[in-house]
Amino acid sequence: MGSAEVLLDPMTHARLLPGTNKLEDYETWGLWGPSGIGLNTTTRRIEHVERVFGRQSELSLPRLSPTLAVGAANSSEADQAVETSRVARGIDRDCYQSFVGTVDLFASGAALDAYVGRLAGLRASTWVVTLIPAASTNLVGDLAASTAALAGWLRTIHSLSARSRVIVQNCDFIGLLAAAAGADTVGSGWDRSMKVFDSGSYQVSSGSPRIPASYVTQKMLLAVLRRSLADDIQRLNPERAETLRGGPMPLNEAHQRVHHLRAVRDLVSDIYQIRERADSVAILRALYEDALQEYSWLNSQIPGLISSTDREIWADAPLRALSEYAKAEGIW
Repeated sequence: MGSAEVLLDPMTHARLLPGTNKLEDYETWGLWGPSGIGLNTTTRRIEHVERVFGRQSELSLPRLSPTLAVGAANSSEADQAVETSRVARGIDRDCYQSFVGTVDLFASGAALDAYVGRLAGLRASTWVVTLIPAASTNLVGDLAASTAALAGWLRTIHSLSARSRVIVQNCDFIGLLAAAAGADTVGSGWDRSMKVFDSGSYQVSSGSPRIPASYVTQKMLLAVLRRSLADDIQRLNPERAETLRGGPMPLNEAHQRVHHLRAVRDLVSDIYQIRERADSVAILRALYEDALQEYSWLNSQIPGLISSTDREIWADAPLRALSEYAKAEGIW
């Protein structure tokens, strides 16, 4: 799979979310000082950042600042996030900085742009950006639900990448958009909580454990579809099915994880290798348009094989966001 960069994110933005109570592993790190938990005072910010940086240094990892999840540009959380970034820069001016925002923040237009300007003024070498969906019921559907939020997220990445390196976390296939906007690294993984930010991952579950559904990545469709649907496509046309998947049918979930990560890696590399933004956007636009043609072909063979919901989630909605971002930036 190639080399990988390792970061230790303290996930302070998850720890301070309302309802977070799954703390048995988190508390072993000792990241809070005697002033208590929170980033709402200067002392707490200094104590927390120093402890986070200390743990990262012990593991010989880059120093990545903690932050808060910001829901509105004009809020106490937004101000505290900026002040925490300033504290982190004061301790280590070369540290990576974190920026975590909700769909409401990224959909807030001019207010978002003004806030990003405040962050850009910190002149960080690297920004690690996370988009928190309004809900976490689907790998991509939650993020695709808001074209304005996705377009704002892309404008943010575009702006920050003018002077800094940008890494995006918890985004998986939707991270292809980020690569076109200037991010050089897309966060994915084998676990659902790595692919999308899921606030439920930080809460103790009171229900019975759910058996996860089986999925197969369809590289040319830019989608992760249920294995039963992948089987249907395989029976329809085995040769074309392998082309759509980007490889042989994964034998089991372990093979699917490798297949999925390879597909994401290859697509991000294809998009990001062209450093001219307009060319990267054009490559991704063509990928989505090709995917839509394949969706239409599949449904011409078996009507309703691909649901309108799947097509919307994996292709139509991301393409709309890409178009809105590109038009706002004068790219097309």
